[in-house]
Amino acid sequence: MTGAFPHFISYRSLVIISIFTGVVVAGLSGSPYGYLAPLSAIFVFTKDRLVGLIFASLALALVFALLIAWKVADLRQIALVWMLFCLSAICLGAIITMSIPILAARCFDRRASPKQSQVFSEAVFEGGAGAVDAVHPEDRANVAQATSRAFWSGVPQVIGYRHRQSDGSYRWTELRAEPGYQVGVEVSPLVHSPDEEWTVADSLGETSEAVRAALFVEKLHGAAFAFDAAGKFTYATPVAQTSISMTLEDLNRPLGGGNFLEGGDMGWKLGVHPEDYEAAATHLRQCMRTGEDFNHEYRVLRSSGKYVWHRFAIRPTKDNDNRITGWYGIGFDIDVYKQTESALRQREQQLNQLIDTVPALIWSTASDGTPAYVNKRFTDATGATLQDITASDGSPSLSVIHPDFREASRKALSRSFATGEQYHMRYLQKRADGSYRWTETRAEPLRDEKGDIVQWFGVSVDIHDMVETQEALRRSERHRQQLIETLPAMIYCADPEGKPTYRSQQLRGFLGFNLADMDEEGKPRLASTLESIIHPDDLAAVKAKYHRSLTTGEPYTFKHRLKRYDGVFRWVETRAAPMRNSEGQITQWNGICIDIDDVVRAQEELRLAQENLARASQAASLAELSASIAHEVNQPLAAVMNYSSACQRWLDADPPNIERAQKTVERIVTSANTAAEVVGRVRALFRQSSATKTCSSLTSVVEEVRELLSEEIVRRRIRLEVDVEAGVSVALFDRIQIQQVLINLARNGIEAMANIPSEGLLRIAVRSDENMVRVEVSDQGPGIPFSERIFEPFFTTKEQGMGMGLAICRSIVESHGGKLWVEENKPRGATFLFTLPLEPLIASESQNGNGLDRNSK
Repeated sequence: MTGAFPHFISYRSLVIISIFTGVVVAGLSGSPYGYLAPLSAIFVFTKDRLVGLIFASLALALVFALLIAWKVADLRQIALVWMLFCLSAICLGAIITMSIPILAARCFDRRASPKQSQVFSEAVFEGGAGAVDAVHPEDRANVAQATSRAFWSGVPQVIGYRHRQSDGSYRWTELRAEPGYQVGVEVSPLVHSPDEEWTVADSLGETSEAVRAALFVEKLHGAAFAFDAAGKFTYATPVAQTSISMTLEDLNRPLGGGNFLEGGDMGWKLGVHPEDYEAAATHLRQCMRTGEDFNHEYRVLRSSGKYVWHRFAIRPTKDNDNRITGWYGIGFDIDVYKQTESALRQREQQLNQLIDTVPALIWSTASDGTPAYVNKRFTDATGATLQDITASDGSPSLSVIHPDFREASRKALSRSFATGEQYHMRYLQKRADGSYRWTETRAEPLRDEKGDIVQWFGVSVDIHDMVETQEALRRSERHRQQLIETLPAMIYCADPEGKPTYRSQQLRGFLGFNLADMDEEGKPRLASTLESIIHPDDLAAVKAKYHRSLTTGEPYTFKHRLKRYDGVFRWVETRAAPMRNSEGQITQWNGICIDIDDVVRAQEELRLAQENLARASQAASLAELSASIAHEVNQPLAAVMNYSSACQRWLDADPPNIERAQKTVERIVTSANTAAEVVGRVRALFRQSSATKTCSSLTSVVEEVRELLSEEIVRRRIRLEVDVEAGVSVALFDRIQIQQVLINLARNGIEAMANIPSEGLLRIAVRSDENMVRVEVSDQGPGIPFSERIFEPFFTTKEQGMGMGLAICRSIVESHGGKLWVEENKPRGATFLFTLPLEPLIASESQNGNGLDRNSK
């Protein structure tokens, strides 16, 4: 290989020239592909450990570029170019690193010319400028053999030789012979001493010719040997004996089982790997019996205790009668080759794993578009193999592309294959489960040094989630826009200085112009806009309010008149608030404008109506007071009339019943006083003043009501039951008002039972209920048809009723802290109930003799 370049050009110079050329090409073309030349040189002349680091760096760069292409739309084109560059570099590096061992292996079959051997020998002399004449004549063959062995095996050879000094004397010096080419694996040099005597059997016998052949072979390699027809060694070079630490005696020592041809073993067995010996010995015995050439590989034990691979070639020598007289052979150290081969397989496996684990579907085609490769992830994702995507004519079948995109993809591929342009498509790609996912595919051509396309490399990236996310964002965006436009408000935005930047459709329609329509040269948009749409009487206040909000960052809220597109000013309420970033700085003002003109006008009309209602309420209150007084006074006055008629009857009797008449007159006086008190209480109730409340016995009030209603009950054939719980004491209450409530409720019950065919029953009951006293007035009438309205003023179910009784009763009860309501009886009738606050008793009423018997009439 060195003959292809002048001797003054070193490998380092080639690397420097390649780097310089790549930088120039990359700079002029704007493409990273110019760096492939220096990168190739680095792959060729770099140690294994650094090569692995380069592969890892390229893989990380590939993943990084893939992420950039996926996440950043603006850098996607550049990222994809670098991604394809990384893929090309990885493939190129794999090709180069795989080719080096192959080229090295081929070197084993070459014959070094004398000139080359001299170059290798001189290059390794101490000082770098020695000559062959400086080597002691007896050591020159050894030096030449060490150089040859290094070249053939790839293993550096370290040997001692005598070097002539300037005064003519010789001094022992160490020679390190290098292979002359780069070895892809780390190997230890083979050290041997050339001053050891060569071992030759005492009698060569018929192996003389074999020994001569071995001597000739060792001039090229130096690791020759010879043995007789029975397998006994008669000659071995020092390096062969030194490398395995065996002499001829050790090699030929019997290990049992007879001679070698009959199946016995000899000492050299101990220098062969146990797993390889049987196969090697069996093959050698067969060759020795048949005369066939022996070519075999097995591991040999070095003196260092390590087994290394050797390739042995052994040939027979024959006499004139074609009888085998001996054997000669050579052992080639191929451990470097084996290690390189193993490393190559490992690298190839790592490269395949790298390509298969890249989060993308990678594929390649020939220059004409014939599919050539798909990675494992492609097959796993799509369920399609290389054969599945190859049509019968060799073209891409596109079977993994959705039918709707297949024709467009075919045309784009054909155009790229014809013109060399980059291929780029987005389409739905079929998955192994039958579903389709959005995929982005790009492909770039790989060109040779002439610019001709030799291959296409493509990568398909799953962008389904990104497409779905983008579509979802567009739908939210559309929804947000629709939401803004359909809100029953006019929305606007402004920059931090207040300059309008956005108006919703409703606001534009209300104003009748767009953002820039009112711009005036040399005048801010905010000022020109406000002056054109704000009512002159409100303009100064609006500007001041806006200025304060823009200066302090406080939210803006104001009611003012805004000019509509038709020139009409309408009342609006405007609100604006600042939007801030994470540092708290205002980035935008967002505002809303609501048309409240109808509300303002309605409020004005409501105010006028309230004033009119207040005047009407005053008149209605006067009428209600009059009606209430008339209603409440009617009861005691009716009692006065009844008692007067009774008094007259007692006086007209013969003889006159003076005692009963006197008692009736007393009742007339009591009723008259009651009428006067009722008037006072009603007036106090409507004046919302506090009436005089005394601590009276509720039992006595019930007794008085029974007395007052006794004659009417008898006349209407009504039976009255009174049931008062003993010991019940009510808090302070107005005796007259509570009496009026009971009389009103009782009389309503009596009147409700006026038309029933049988005797009616009116029941009054008093019970304690937690912290309240509950009073019940129950009848057997037809019930209450409008129970939810009977307590409203002026609502009545009686033909001659005023509709004020129950309303006044509820007012009285509620003024005492109680509650009045009505319930239906089953099967007929109604029960009016009201409560009063309960006051604990010190002594029960029964002890004071104030209790009433239950069920009394």
